[in-house]
Formats: sequence, structure tokens, C-alpha cells
Amino acid sequence: CGTFSELLHHFLRQLSSAQREQWDIKARSLAWKTGGVCSTKVGSRLGNAKKNRYKDVVPYDETRVILSLLQEEGHGDYINANFIRGTDGSQAYIATQGPLPHTLLDFWRLVWEFGVKVILMACQETENGRKKCERYWAQDQEPLQTGPFCITLTKETPVNADVVLRTLQVAFQKESRSVHQLQYMSWPDHGVPSNPDHILTMVEEAHRLRGAGPGPLCVHCSAGCGRTGVLCAVDYVRQLLLTQTIPPNFSLFDVVLEMRKQRPAAVQTEEQYRFLYHTVAQLFSRTLQNTSPHHQNLKEVQNPQFDSFFFSFGQPSTLLYSSREQQLTHCERLLCLLGTPSSGCPLTSAPTVTSIRGTASRPSPPAFPAELCPNLQGCLVPQDLPSLACLIPPTRWGSQVLAEPLTAHSSPGRLTLWVSLPLALPDGN
Repeated sequence: CGTFSELLHHFLRQLSSAQREQWDIKARSLAWKTGGVCSTKVGSRLGNAKKNRYKDVVPYDETRVILSLLQEEGHGDYINANFIRGTDGSQAYIATQGPLPHTLLDFWRLVWEFGVKVILMACQETENGRKKCERYWAQDQEPLQTGPFCITLTKETPVNADVVLRTLQVAFQKESRSVHQLQYMSWPDHGVPSNPDHILTMVEEAHRLRGAGPGPLCVHCSAGCGRTGVLCAVDYVRQLLLTQTIPPNFSLFDVVLEMRKQRPAAVQTEEQYRFLYHTVAQLFSRTLQNTSPHHQNLKEVQNPQFDSFFFSFGQPSTLLYSSREQQLTHCERLLCLLGTPSSGCPLTSAPTVTSIRGTASRPSPPAFPAELCPNLQGCLVPQDLPSLACLIPPTRWGSQVLAEPLTAHSSPGRLTLWVSLPLALPDGN
């Protein structure tokens, strides 16, 4: 239990470097793409490109989902989807875009062929007046027929204020299967949910419905990258905790970086990355509360002040800070809440951050300035990034659907980031 507490402390220290980490992830992802490390040749072919919702989100060839069922004329083996490995190395997730009108059949081919039992949907059909996903499920008394697949709605019930569960019956030839769909109804476009608890409930419900049998989780939003990546990453960390296989040098940076090698732009924005940190911290907190009640730090972790200060958000905007001083003060208070009365704040020095799966180690950021955080001298802090111009060639990517610059419909907070780092960012994440 003491080791787990140290792991929690180590993880929380990394929160202060979230912005810097996310910029690093974007820079590396762009370098892979421009350097040909992650090829997208198949999805860029003329016959397949029309099946991509956004021209700048094309699945990587190495991990793309290849369809074999029902290879009829006009319906080849291509779909805009990638496998993402789970904690055991298996193809645990299928990250895909929201279906288009002419890819509904391909979507259900995917679900049927790979034995998908649960679909996680993190968008709405229409957001801010723009179509984000074609309805691929049946409504009450209104079956949906696409090719040889007939989909009917068995039951629709709310899981909580944000999540709806639909139980679908899918018939193909002489066989019928149940498929469950969990839709998060209020995840704002380019934003984050207001409460991580409902995300955790959604993921937990998905595993309850899926059971212990085979079959990947199918996860999608509009583009199948930003919101989709957050859900996959949350579930990935949850599995590490459940199986007690989380490494001592655990880092969300490494988790997201690995997912970026398998699906373009997974966990797309800084706000999503920061929300992922908060949600995973909630997972850690739950796990710690389920361990021995005699643990020396358990009382502090269960303190209502800790819960209300760190985990309860009124609006998504509270995840961001208007100044560097506010961010550092937040981290200082949070970390010191985990300290013991005898030792005070336990974080007097920062351990070396190592990487997993052979990725390069990151340079250590500077220490907290004493004038802002007197109790956290020596701990990790955000660092202004050096110029990334050498890594980023000029780009003029835009949204295929809107035919306008991507920055035209972004929030002010992310506008600066996108201009400084011109990575392809679709309008539906």
C-alpha cells in the first residue's frame, strides 16, 4: 500500500507538466507523420478517401482495421478505424470515426466481424448545427436496415444524467446478436465533460455489459481521435489498476504517446489531456480508498476538502488556469494534502522520469519557484517549450466538411496552440 501511495504521489507530480507533455506529444506525432513513420497510404487512396469524415484524420496502415466480411462491389476492406492495444497487448479497442451515410454498412460489418458487444459513443448526431455522426442505431418502433443487417432497439435507459444505454438486436442472415451502445450525451465539441465520475461510470458499465468474453470495445466520437482517445486511455489505466500491473514509472505521457502511434491524434487537445489527468487521478483515489484503512495517507485522501478541490468541477473551464501562478498553487495544495503530519509535504525532490516501451526519456523540467510554492521546492513544474519550428513544416490543412481554416471554429484557448503548432486538427474530435 505504501508503494501505491508513492506511485500516486509520482503521478500527481506529473500534472504540473501536462501542458508541456501535450505539446511534446503533438510535436512527436507530427514528426512521425511527416517523416513517413506512420504511413496512411491505404486510407489516402482515391476510392477510400471518400470514406473519411475528415481528410486530415486517416488511419495508420499498420494498425488499421481490415474488413473481410461481405466484400461486395463498392464495399472493400477499408474503414476509417484502428486497433489500439490493451494492457495485455491484445486488440482491446477499435477507435473509429462516426459513420457517414455511405459507411453505415461498413460500420456494421466491423461490429459483426470482430464480435463487438459494446459500443462507446462520445458525441451527438449533430453538434453546434453541424452533422457529427450518422445515426447507425434503431429507434423505438423504427428498425434500421443497412445492407443485410437489420437493427432493432430492444431497450433504451439512462445510466446517469449524461449517459444513455441502448440495447440493440442485430440480425444477419439467420443469426441474431445483442449489441449495447453507451452514448455520452453532453460531451462538448472540442471540450471536456464537467464531471469525471460519469466517464468512469460509463467505462465500468461497458465492462459489465461486455463480460469476460472476447471482442474489443468499439469507441468513437466524430473523428475518432480526441474524445475517443480519452475514453480508451481511461479504460487502459483502469485495467492496469484492476490487474495490479501498473508499472512503478507509470506515466500518462507514455500511455497517450503509445496510443498516438496506433490512432492519429488520440487525446487531441490540451484541455482533453488535462481532463484525462484529473479522471485518472480519480481512479487512483478510488483504488487507494479500497486498500487498507490503516494506510497513513488514507485519511487525508478521503478528506472532503481534497475531493471538492480536485475532483468536483462546476464547468469544464475550471480545468484550465488563467495564470501560471494559479496552476502551481493548485498543484501545491493538492500534493500537500497527501502529506503526513510528521513529514509535511512529501515532495521535496523529483525522481527521474523514465519511459516505457523504449521511448526516449524526457528532460527534467525546472523546480517550482520558491516565491510561488515554498513547500514544493524541487518538484516538477510547467516549462515554456523551446521553438518547435525545426520539427514542423508549413501546413495548410483544413476541414474537409467545413472547407475553412481549422482555427476559425476553435476556442480562444486552443487557437493560440493550433497556430503555434499547425498540426491537423479536425472540427470533430
